[in-house]
Amino acid sequence: MTQIPIVRQILLDAETGLLPYLSQQLQRLSFSHFKAQFGFHVDEYCTQVASNDDSSQIQTKLLFTLKLSIVVDSQTPSDEAQLHALEFQELLDAQIIRWSQDNEKLLKPISEIKGALSQMSEIPFHGGYLPGFEIHRQFSLIYSAGTTQLNQSSEQTLEPQFSLHRPGERTPQSGQYELINSDGEGTGQEVTSISGHPFPPTSEPDNHIG
Repeated sequence: MTQIPIVRQILLDAETGLLPYLSQQLQRLSFSHFKAQFGFHVDEYCTQVASNDDSSQIQTKLLFTLKLSIVVDSQTPSDEAQLHALEFQELLDAQIIRWSQDNEKLLKPISEIKGALSQMSEIPFHGGYLPGFEIHRQFSLIYSAGTTQLNQSSEQTLEPQFSLHRPGERTPQSGQYELINSDGEGTGQEVTSISGHPFPPTSEPDNHIG
């Protein structure tokens, strides 16, 4: 499906992609006292055709979930730790919205972010388990997937099974996973991971597991 490379470009492009952008922001001074890592997956998306003279543009609305883990000091009281996690979440949301406002591939900037913050528990981090929180942020990305003739269906719903994971993230299902490079392309190399265990490290720092 042609939508998947476009999705990967929006998420993984080295200069304009969401994930490289957030990786850079996490290195900035405002995030320097947080220890965080993130993964993401696509829940579903649909294409809607809007007429434009003799042709129509396929506008894709992508429902996207960003999954993060944030580690806190084990000596920090639980109330203070939760405030620490909420501060991180607010800063992250502001960066996501800013990225969407500056990204020319999107037809509309992100207008709403939903999600949840877990209770403090032992979470996977860099191959081990440390006290922290899991944060889920969900939002829509609206972009153009191309053009089509007006006699095609005005609306269709697609549900691709497309997800990428980062090393150290908990494996959703046992099996073999392909390594995806920083351009969002498959490398042909595979890793085996067991459900519930962290994904293994990759040979390149910007690789993902799909």
